[in-house]
Amino acid sequence: MYKTREEYLQAAVAELRPLFQSIGFPLPDALRVTCGFPSSKARSKTQAIGEHWSPAASSDGSHEISVSPVIDDVYTVFATLMHELCHAATDGDGHQGRFPTVIRKVWLEGKPTSTHGGEAFKTNFKDLIESLGAYPHASLNVSRVHKTQTTRMLKAICEERIYQDGEPTTCGYTVRLTSKWADVGLPTCPRCLIRLTLKS
Repeated sequence: MYKTREEYLQAAVAELRPLFQSIGFPLPDALRVTCGFPSSKARSKTQAIGEHWSPAASSDGSHEISVSPVIDDVYTVFATLMHELCHAATDGDGHQGRFPTVIRKVWLEGKPTSTHGGEAFKTNFKDLIESLGAYPHASLNVSRVHKTQTTRMLKAICEERIYQDGEPTTCGYTVRLTSKWADVGLPTCPRCLIRLTLKS
């Protein structure tokens, strides 16, 4: 029925406005919804699957909601959207104040910081979700392409033979550097004034 994710999500918001009105927590008029990565913990752990931004952060005073592209199950998407709409309806309360009351009124379960739609949620929204048709999105598997980059530090050491307390030994002055700078050239020992040796 809908060609884009945003069309689907905006249509869902329009259908949900009467519900929020009926429970005494009307949704704000200026409200945008999109499918996109939340601003934190989104790519490596994919922990945050939804986010609400207060109109205080918007240049035109709009509430901004994002639903993560890592999810495509329609009930999970809908429950995530509902959680963020509860934030919009209680802007300023965070996960406290009026927020816990609102999430229970719309059949969300779990802790206020991490809600989900259980059987009651599915029962009450089944007809509405089916009427919206398929969610036009396929989930992104971030772990397949997002790899944590690590920089391997190489060790360069001075092997000049010196005497310490009358005994022969190796200087041992050591620095660590990346392969990028090792390829440019190894540093010189400040005590022995010879070039350091790279160790594997």
